[in-house]
Amino acid sequence: MDKTSPLLLALLANGPIRMDGVTYFLQGGQVRTCKTKRGPKKTRTEGEEKSSNRFTEVRKMWRVYRRAIGGLPIWNVWARETGAPKSDTLFHSVNGSCFRPGEGVWAFPTFRFSMGTLDAPVITSAERDGWTVTLRWENDIDCPKASASDQVYIGYFYGTQPRSPQFITCINSHRGDGEVIIEIPTAKQPDGTPLHLYLFFGNENPNRFSPSEYVEV
Repeated sequence: MDKTSPLLLALLANGPIRMDGVTYFLQGGQVRTCKTKRGPKKTRTEGEEKSSNRFTEVRKMWRVYRRAIGGLPIWNVWARETGAPKSDTLFHSVNGSCFRPGEGVWAFPTFRFSMGTLDAPVITSAERDGWTVTLRWENDIDCPKASASDQVYIGYFYGTQPRSPQFITCINSHRGDGEVIIEIPTAKQPDGTPLHLYLFFGNENPNRFSPSEYVEV
Protein backbone atom coordinates (compact mmCIF):
# COMPACT_ATOMS: atom_id res chain seq x y z
CA MET A 1 0.00 0.00 0.00
CA ASP A 2 1.30 3.44 -0.98
CA LYS A 3 1.99 5.34 2.25
CA THR A 4 1.67 8.67 0.43
CA SER A 5 -1.82 7.92 -0.95
CA PRO A 6 -4.24 10.77 -0.14
CA LEU A 7 -6.98 8.18 0.27
CA LEU A 8 -4.94 6.28 2.86
CA LEU A 9 -4.19 9.49 4.74
CA ALA A 10 -7.89 10.35 4.77
CA LEU A 11 -8.83 6.90 6.03
CA LEU A 12 -6.20 6.93 8.76
CA ALA A 13 -7.56 10.21 10.04
CA ASN A 14 -10.36 8.10 11.54
CA GLY A 15 -8.00 5.64 13.22
CA PRO A 16 -5.61 2.75 12.45
CA ILE A 17 -6.28 0.28 9.65
CA ARG A 18 -5.29 -3.40 9.80
CA MET A 19 -4.54 -5.20 6.54
CA ASP A 20 -2.64 -8.40 5.69
CA GLY A 21 -1.05 -8.60 9.13
CA VAL A 22 0.10 -4.95 9.05
CA THR A 23 -1.36 -2.05 11.02
CA TYR A 24 -1.22 1.41 9.41
CA PHE A 25 -1.50 4.51 11.64
CA LEU A 26 -0.67 8.20 11.68
CA GLN A 27 2.11 9.58 13.88
CA GLY A 28 3.29 13.16 13.61
CA GLY A 29 1.42 13.55 10.35
CA GLN A 30 3.31 10.60 8.82
CA VAL A 31 2.02 7.12 7.97
CA ARG A 32 3.66 4.48 10.18
CA THR A 33 3.34 0.70 10.12
CA CYS A 34 3.84 -2.19 12.49
CA LYS A 35 2.97 -5.84 12.60
CA THR A 36 -0.56 -6.43 13.78
CA LYS A 37 -0.66 -8.00 17.21
CA ARG A 38 -3.30 -10.66 17.59
CA GLY A 39 -4.98 -11.09 20.93
CA PRO A 40 -5.26 -14.48 22.59
CA LYS A 41 -7.71 -16.83 20.89
CA LYS A 42 -11.03 -16.80 22.70
CA THR A 43 -12.16 -20.16 23.99
CA ARG A 44 -15.80 -20.85 23.20
CA THR A 45 -18.12 -21.95 25.97
CA GLU A 46 -19.88 -25.31 25.79
CA GLY A 47 -23.11 -23.55 24.87
CA GLU A 48 -21.42 -21.60 22.06
CA GLU A 49 -19.84 -24.79 20.76
CA LYS A 50 -23.20 -26.61 20.67
CA SER A 51 -24.87 -23.65 18.98
CA SER A 52 -22.11 -23.50 16.36
CA ASN A 53 -22.31 -27.25 15.70
CA ARG A 54 -26.08 -27.10 15.31
CA PHE A 55 -25.75 -24.18 12.91
CA THR A 56 -23.30 -26.23 10.83
CA GLU A 57 -25.72 -29.17 10.81
CA VAL A 58 -28.60 -27.02 9.60
CA ARG A 59 -26.45 -25.48 6.87
CA LYS A 60 -25.56 -28.95 5.59
CA MET A 61 -29.22 -29.99 5.65
CA TRP A 62 -30.23 -26.83 3.78
CA ARG A 63 -27.93 -27.76 0.89
CA VAL A 64 -29.24 -31.35 0.74
CA TYR A 65 -32.85 -30.19 1.09
CA ARG A 66 -32.55 -27.72 -1.80
CA ARG A 67 -31.22 -30.46 -4.08
CA ALA A 68 -34.10 -32.73 -3.06
CA ILE A 69 -36.86 -30.23 -3.92
CA GLY A 70 -35.22 -29.08 -7.16
CA GLY A 71 -36.42 -25.65 -8.23
CA LEU A 72 -39.51 -25.50 -6.04
CA PRO A 73 -39.28 -22.02 -4.42
CA ILE A 74 -40.95 -22.93 -1.11
CA TRP A 75 -38.73 -20.99 1.28
CA ASN A 76 -38.03 -18.14 -1.13
CA VAL A 77 -41.78 -17.52 -1.30
CA TRP A 78 -42.18 -17.84 2.47
CA ALA A 79 -39.32 -15.40 3.06
CA ARG A 80 -40.95 -12.89 0.74
CA GLU A 81 -44.35 -13.34 2.39
CA THR A 82 -42.93 -12.88 5.89
CA GLY A 83 -40.40 -10.16 5.06
CA ALA A 84 -37.45 -12.34 6.08
CA PRO A 85 -34.10 -11.31 4.56
CA LYS A 86 -33.05 -14.76 3.28
CA SER A 87 -34.69 -18.13 2.70
CA ASP A 88 -31.88 -20.13 4.36
CA THR A 89 -32.06 -17.95 7.47
CA LEU A 90 -35.81 -18.56 7.65
CA PHE A 91 -35.34 -22.33 7.22
CA HIS A 92 -32.86 -22.23 10.11
CA SER A 93 -35.15 -20.22 12.39
CA VAL A 94 -38.10 -22.55 11.75
CA ASN A 95 -36.27 -25.89 11.85
CA GLY A 96 -33.05 -25.28 13.79
CA SER A 97 -34.29 -26.87 17.02
CA CYS A 98 -35.21 -30.08 15.16
CA PHE A 99 -31.55 -30.97 14.54
CA ARG A 100 -28.76 -32.55 16.54
CA PRO A 101 -25.15 -31.99 15.46
CA GLY A 102 -23.78 -34.97 13.58
CA GLU A 103 -27.16 -36.72 13.54
CA GLY A 104 -29.58 -34.68 11.45
CA VAL A 105 -33.28 -34.41 12.25
CA TRP A 106 -34.36 -35.87 15.57
CA ALA A 107 -37.67 -34.02 16.13
CA PHE A 108 -39.48 -35.25 13.02
CA PRO A 109 -42.99 -34.20 14.15
CA THR A 110 -41.99 -30.54 14.51
CA PHE A 111 -39.80 -30.32 11.39
CA ARG A 112 -41.42 -28.31 8.61
CA PHE A 113 -40.79 -29.51 5.07
CA SER A 114 -42.83 -26.59 3.82
CA MET A 115 -44.24 -23.29 5.04
CA GLY A 116 -46.66 -20.92 3.37
CA THR A 117 -49.99 -19.10 3.34
CA LEU A 118 -52.21 -21.79 1.82
CA ASP A 119 -54.31 -23.83 4.24
CA ALA A 120 -52.40 -26.78 5.68
CA PRO A 121 -53.72 -30.31 5.12
CA VAL A 122 -55.55 -32.11 7.92
CA ILE A 123 -54.51 -35.77 7.65
CA THR A 124 -57.29 -38.15 8.66
CA SER A 125 -55.57 -41.48 8.00
CA ALA A 126 -52.29 -42.99 6.86
CA GLU A 127 -51.98 -46.60 5.74
CA ARG A 128 -48.93 -48.54 4.65
CA ASP A 129 -48.61 -51.81 2.76
CA GLY A 130 -44.93 -52.53 2.24
CA TRP A 131 -43.67 -49.45 0.44
CA THR A 132 -47.10 -48.33 -0.75
CA VAL A 133 -48.55 -45.51 1.35
CA THR A 134 -52.08 -44.13 1.25
CA LEU A 135 -52.71 -40.72 2.82
CA ARG A 136 -56.17 -39.24 3.29
CA TRP A 137 -57.03 -35.73 4.36
CA GLU A 138 -60.08 -33.66 5.14
CA ASN A 139 -61.19 -31.08 2.61
CA ASP A 140 -62.53 -27.74 3.72
CA ILE A 141 -64.33 -25.22 1.51
CA ASP A 142 -62.85 -24.36 -1.86
CA CYS A 143 -61.35 -20.91 -1.30
CA PRO A 144 -58.29 -18.80 -2.22
CA LYS A 145 -56.28 -20.51 0.53
CA ALA A 146 -57.51 -24.03 -0.18
CA SER A 147 -58.27 -24.61 -3.84
CA ALA A 148 -59.35 -28.08 -4.97
CA SER A 149 -56.78 -27.78 -7.77
CA ASP A 150 -53.79 -27.38 -5.41
CA GLN A 151 -50.93 -29.75 -6.27
CA VAL A 152 -50.04 -32.52 -3.79
CA TYR A 153 -46.42 -32.81 -2.62
CA ILE A 154 -44.81 -35.33 -0.27
CA GLY A 155 -41.53 -34.84 1.55
CA TYR A 156 -40.12 -37.73 3.54
CA PHE A 157 -37.22 -39.22 5.48
CA TYR A 158 -36.33 -42.85 5.88
CA GLY A 159 -36.03 -43.51 9.60
CA THR A 160 -32.47 -44.69 9.03
CA GLN A 161 -31.43 -41.52 7.14
CA PRO A 162 -32.29 -38.42 9.20
CA ARG A 163 -29.85 -36.31 7.18
CA SER A 164 -31.30 -37.18 3.75
CA PRO A 165 -34.65 -35.56 2.94
CA GLN A 166 -36.51 -36.98 -0.08
CA PHE A 167 -39.27 -35.46 -2.17
CA ILE A 168 -42.10 -36.50 -4.50
CA THR A 169 -44.35 -34.36 -6.69
CA CYS A 170 -47.58 -36.34 -6.90
CA ILE A 171 -48.47 -35.69 -10.54
CA ASN A 172 -52.22 -35.61 -11.22
CA SER A 173 -53.01 -35.56 -7.49
CA HIS A 174 -54.76 -32.53 -6.02
CA ARG A 175 -56.17 -31.24 -2.75
CA GLY A 176 -59.72 -31.92 -3.92
CA ASP A 177 -59.01 -35.64 -4.33
CA GLY A 178 -58.88 -36.13 -0.58
CA GLU A 179 -56.32 -38.92 -0.85
CA VAL A 180 -53.13 -39.95 -2.59
CA ILE A 181 -51.44 -43.33 -3.06
CA ILE A 182 -47.66 -43.20 -3.41
CA GLU A 183 -44.93 -45.75 -3.98
CA ILE A 184 -41.90 -44.95 -1.85
CA PRO A 185 -38.62 -46.15 -3.43
CA THR A 186 -37.08 -48.91 -1.32
CA ALA A 187 -33.60 -47.35 -1.68
CA LYS A 188 -32.14 -50.61 -0.34
CA GLN A 189 -33.83 -50.02 3.00
CA PRO A 190 -34.83 -52.96 5.22
CA ASP A 191 -38.52 -53.90 5.10
CA GLY A 192 -40.49 -52.00 7.69
CA THR A 193 -38.08 -49.06 7.90
CA PRO A 194 -40.06 -46.20 9.47
CA LEU A 195 -41.11 -43.44 7.10
CA HIS A 196 -41.52 -39.83 8.24
CA LEU A 197 -43.89 -38.17 5.78
CA TYR A 198 -44.75 -34.51 5.17
CA LEU A 199 -47.85 -33.73 3.11
CA PHE A 200 -48.30 -30.21 1.71
CA PHE A 201 -49.90 -28.36 -1.17
CA GLY A 202 -48.89 -25.78 -3.77
CA ASN A 203 -50.98 -23.73 -6.17
CA GLU A 204 -50.90 -24.15 -9.94
CA ASN A 205 -48.16 -21.57 -10.66
CA PRO A 206 -46.54 -22.66 -8.22
CA ASN A 207 -45.89 -19.52 -6.17
CA ARG A 208 -47.82 -20.28 -2.99
CA PHE A 209 -47.53 -23.24 -0.65
CA SER A 210 -49.04 -24.62 2.53
CA PRO A 211 -47.34 -25.64 5.75
CA SER A 212 -46.53 -29.34 5.78
CA GLU A 213 -48.40 -31.83 7.97
CA TYR A 214 -46.46 -34.72 9.52
CA VAL A 215 -47.28 -38.40 9.88
CA GLU A 216 -45.18 -41.49 10.56
CA VAL A 217 -45.96 -44.89 9.00
